[in-house]
Amino acid sequence: MKVEMLYFADFKDITGKDREFLELKENTIEGLTSTILNKYNLIKNLIWNDEIKNLKENISIVINDKLSTDKNKGKMKLRDGDKVAFLLPFAGG
Repeated sequence: MKVEMLYFADFKDITGKDREFLELKENTIEGLTSTILNKYNLIKNLIWNDEIKNLKENISIVINDKLSTDKNKGKMKLRDGDKVAFLLPFAGG
């Protein structure tokens, strides 16, 4: 299964890309996270909480231009061709 990962801000700085297609073994956000962390270890500091062995609570996930409100982010299912972005918290004013 293939998804399109969109990179913004720090993610774009680390990857040097604004998007890429990733082949996943698992069709979940956990599977996507595993693929990304294997490819870009520096992203781990941005999104991963070692204490709970899961994505940080403050990471927002956008799938096909829709912000996810699912509390169990890792188990969210993905479909072939989905566009996904992880967003860091930001402040505005």
